[in-house]
Amino acid sequence: MSRFRAGLRLVALLSLVACDIPTGAPIYDTLWEVPGKSTSISVNTILPSGVTLSPDKSAFQVVVTPSSVSINRTLGQDCSTCNALNGQSAPKPAFVGGGSASASLPTAVTSTTLVRDTLAVTLTNGFNFDPIRPSASNRGWLVITVKNGAATIGRDSIDGNNLAFPASTNLVRKIALTGTITGANGIQVLTSLNSPVGDPVLIDVSRTVGVTGTFGTFSISAAQVAVANQSVSSSASDLDLASIDSSITKRVGGGSLLLNVGNPFNVTGNLTVNFAGAAMPIQKTVPLTGGVSSPTITFTKSELSAMFGRKIAMTLSGNVTGASATVAPGQVVSVASRLQVALTVGGK
Repeated sequence: MSRFRAGLRLVALLSLVACDIPTGAPIYDTLWEVPGKSTSISVNTILPSGVTLSPDKSAFQVVVTPSSVSINRTLGQDCSTCNALNGQSAPKPAFVGGGSASASLPTAVTSTTLVRDTLAVTLTNGFNFDPIRPSASNRGWLVITVKNGAATIGRDSIDGNNLAFPASTNLVRKIALTGTITGANGIQVLTSLNSPVGDPVLIDVSRTVGVTGTFGTFSISAAQVAVANQSVSSSASDLDLASIDSSITKRVGGGSLLLNVGNPFNVTGNLTVNFAGAAMPIQKTVPLTGGVSSPTITFTKSELSAMFGRKIAMTLSGNVTGASATVAPGQVVSVASRLQVALTVGGK
């Protein structure tokens, strides 16, 4: 049996088929097995547009659109009393004002969990007075809140007792963002300014106070994404049949490739299995289902003959769909394979 050094392993002796004469050599149908190398479909190929793997592969990255937002409020918008005093020097009236701006996540992102994200904020005081220290004794405050629908994912408060915001100056703040966010709700940045009565000043209702926030790229530890007809592909899996010679090939009766597929994603579809390196084009189709499955690929005698004596590279590719697939860095669809071949052994 030195001809079977190709790595074929005897699995089971199936049956005695026939004997020509009582003293003739017996003919047996036997089942042989060739293990294949495992392959996988990376989570990277399942990610929809707008979601990528971070350079250190520890998290996903999500682009927020737009990447920066601005809120600009005039004195006249927030201080109704000031409008009647416009152009006059008068004690600055007390007022409460604020504004909002919003940004969106990629439409395919259902929800995400933030891991190390920051909103960089620049505040510009275009007033001719300090709104949170408008006099020697009166103090106000400015609050910036970052929300995802009803959920607060970041907040910063500037207290006039601790920090001044003089006229024609800027303040730079960094707001840590944490929590799980729902993609459909987007991101909202809200400002609230409480400015008490102040010293006399020339009232100019056209002057503004502004807030500009820059998101950068969100880093997320896990995400739920909607996958619609997403193209996926696997790495190549080697099936080394190069040592199988013609003496074995002529005894082939048929065979099957048994797959063991582990799919941690809630995506399904039909995958094309391509066997590159065979003497003829060979492509098969297998279903991809959620969880663990064991599809079987059946080969004809001519297809097996075209693969024997060669090194075969098996790859899987196709389109998958999932209404809400939970993904995390490092996850893969794993595919293990073994080839079972029916041979007729013995006789003349």
